[in-house]
Amino acid sequence: MRTVSGKSGLGRGRKQFCGRDVFPAGNRNRSGGNGTGNILIAYFSWSGNTEAVAGMIQEEMGGDLFEIAPAEPYTEDCDTLLEIAQTEQQEEARPELAAQVENWDSYDIIFVGYPNWWSDAPMAVYTFLESYDWTGKTLIPFNTSASGGFGRSLSGIEESAAGAEILDGLDLTESELSDAQSRITEWLDGPGLNG
Repeated sequence: MRTVSGKSGLGRGRKQFCGRDVFPAGNRNRSGGNGTGNILIAYFSWSGNTEAVAGMIQEEMGGDLFEIAPAEPYTEDCDTLLEIAQTEQQEEARPELAAQVENWDSYDIIFVGYPNWWSDAPMAVYTFLESYDWTGKTLIPFNTSASGGFGRSLSGIEESAAGAEILDGLDLTESELSDAQSRITEWLDGPGLNG
């Protein structure tokens, strides 16, 4: 979750990078699959923060939730996670995913959420993006981070989701998560989304 270029920040801010759950467990929405329409909210979440934001988007927009999860789950240990995340980026890894969206063609609007890991999306997000045909789809990114926003992930998303129309996303830093619901409502009411 921490924005760091190269190796310069590996030893600093490990707690901020890993960003353990800021939201109380009651604010999470794991129901999934009971939404309406042609909207999919796909998210990768290690700490629970991005998952909670995905649930808030579902409450506002409807649609179905889909968790982007690697087939081999990441460690619960933050220090080890930092090393894995950086190695995967350096190798441009595409981890195998635990599940696929079975009815991809029924979705026209896909929200894609993820934390900021080393100024980029987790590599499992790129596996997800590259697994589908984005022609004619609208992709709307959202992001949680300690303080770094989208980092360089938007250019990676554009490459990996070729053919998608990509709308302006929402990035929430750790300090903004306590007011996430109002930020999400304002964003979704903006031009090009609900408005």
